[in-house]
Amino acid sequence: MMEPDCMTMADPKPLLRAEMKRRRAQLAAANPLAGEQVGGRAEDAFEAWPSQGGVIAGYWPIQSEINPFPLMQMFEDRGYQLALPALVPVDGGYRMIFRMFRIGDDLIDGPFDIRQPSDDAQTVDPDLLLMPLLAFDADGIRLGYGGGYYDRALADLRSRCKVAAWGVAFSGQQLAETPSEAHDQPLNGIFTETGVIGMNP
Repeated sequence: MMEPDCMTMADPKPLLRAEMKRRRAQLAAANPLAGEQVGGRAEDAFEAWPSQGGVIAGYWPIQSEINPFPLMQMFEDRGYQLALPALVPVDGGYRMIFRMFRIGDDLIDGPFDIRQPSDDAQTVDPDLLLMPLLAFDADGIRLGYGGGYYDRALADLRSRCKVAAWGVAFSGQQLAETPSEAHDQPLNGIFTETGVIGMNP
């Protein structure tokens, strides 16, 4: 009996995620100051940015993700407001929202051992979203962890307001092509330790 066609079309993402987790861990071990380098490269690239304006949503780094706090500090020093994602319970799962945050604020433990602002922090729609990732390509396709929280949150934001999405990654996480699906939200660019890569306008 012939196998169904769908059985011959294995999802490449799980194996790729495992491989890219290993690669990112190696990159992080080799360069523990990548977060500071990302912040410095961004400041050099965006020295003409206005000193005031907008809300920048960062993230609490886990595993071998690049620490985005030097980059967030650069924005805060220029007068931008900051936010962090928070996962809130909904329909037996979680939905990602964004809450106001200042560097140094106390945080609480959220799902998946990720620190997030407390429930009484103001909810906000960010103007620029910084996103962790496992891999990316030149078309701005991002490989995440598979939960879909960022893609759903970004799709919701883009349906209601103008928001830019930028990845934060090692340059060594770039692939020639990243597998994608219809629901994947493209990035506008990538902040890396070697420079800033602009992609989709």
